[in-house]
Amino acid sequence: MLSAPLKLQEATSVLRTVFVVSLVFLTSLASAETAVPVRITTSSLQPLVEMVPVSGSVTTARVATLSAEVEGRVASLPVEEGQQVEQGTLLLALDDELAQRDLDRERAEVARLNSTLEDTRRRLGEARTLIERRSIAASEVRSLEAAVAQADAALAGARANLQRREAEVRRHQLQAPFSGVISRRLTELGEWVQPGTGVLELMTLQQLRADLQVPQRYYARVQSGSQVELQFEGHPGQRFALPVSARIPLSSQQARTFLLRIELPDDIPGLIPGMSVQGDLLLDQEQQGVAVSRDALLRHADGRVAVWRVVNEQGQWRAREQQVVPGLAFDGLIELREGLQAGEQVVVEGNESLREGQLLNVLNQEAN
Repeated sequence: MLSAPLKLQEATSVLRTVFVVSLVFLTSLASAETAVPVRITTSSLQPLVEMVPVSGSVTTARVATLSAEVEGRVASLPVEEGQQVEQGTLLLALDDELAQRDLDRERAEVARLNSTLEDTRRRLGEARTLIERRSIAASEVRSLEAAVAQADAALAGARANLQRREAEVRRHQLQAPFSGVISRRLTELGEWVQPGTGVLELMTLQQLRADLQVPQRYYARVQSGSQVELQFEGHPGQRFALPVSARIPLSSQQARTFLLRIELPDDIPGLIPGMSVQGDLLLDQEQQGVAVSRDALLRHADGRVAVWRVVNEQGQWRAREQQVVPGLAFDGLIELREGLQAGEQVVVEGNESLREGQLLNVLNQEAN
C-alpha cells in the first residue's frame, strides 16, 4: 500500500495536469472567439416630426335620404339594400290612379277649349268678311274678337292645369338623383308615405374621404396639406400617406376633438362608407435632432433604453452598450434626445443577444 505522503503527491500532480489542460483550453477558446454577424446603421440629423395617433371613419361626399314629393301608397319598390343604381333609375312608385284620372280630365278640358277657340276664330273670320259687304254690325265683330281672346285665355289656363297634373303624376315616381348604392330602405310595399318622409337612403361609392378626430391641442398646428399616414382594414401592413384636405371647425364637446378631412384616391380597393380608419398625423417640429432606425433600440425590463454602438478597437468591431433617452418616433425612425451623436454607428439587426465587448461581423457596408 502507498503511504499518505505519496498519495498526496499523486493528487497534487493530477490537479496540476487538470489546471494546465483547462488553461490551454480556455486560451484556445479566447483565441478562436466567434464574431457575431450584425447589420448596422448610422445616426443622423433629421427634421423632427411628431406623430399624433388619430382615428375616424370612411365617409362619402354624397349621401341623401330620399323622400316622395306627394303623398300616397307605395305601389312599387324595385330596389333592394346594397343594390347599385344609375342616375335616373326608378326607385319607387306611388299609386297614381286618381292622379291619372285628374290628368285625363284636364286633357279633355284642353281638347274642348281648343275646339271652342277654333270655332270662335272661324266665326270671327266669317264676320270680318261680311263687314266688308256691310252685312254685319261692327259691334258684333268686336264681340267675336273678345270671345276669341277669352277662349284663348281659357285654353292657356287649361294647358297650365294640364302641365300641373302631369307634374303631379311624375311626382308619384321617385328616381335616383345620382348614381350610387341603396344603403337603406325605410319603407315597404303598401305603406302610406307623406312628402318629406324618408323612404330610401342613397350614397355614392365614389368621392370617398376619411373624417378623422384630432385632439384640440393639435388642431391649430394642422395646415391644409399636412400629411397623415392612414391604415385601413383589409390592407394590413400598408400605410397610405395623404394630405389633409380640409379642417372642419366642428368639435365634439365630450371628447374635445375637431374634424380633419382627407380626400381618398379611387385606387385604394375595398373601401366603403362607414369603414373605420386609423392613422398618424405628422406635425413638423421645425427643428432637427439625432435619429436612428427604431430597430436599434432595446428596452430592458428595468425601464432602461439602450443601443449597441459599433466601435473599432484595434482593427476589430466590438459592441458597446449605450443608454439613450428616446423622443419622437416618425417614419421608421426615433429621435434620441440623449446618449448618441450624429454619425455614430449602431446595430439594427442581430442586437437582441449581444454582450458587452462582443466581437462583431458587420454584414453591410456602412462600417467602412
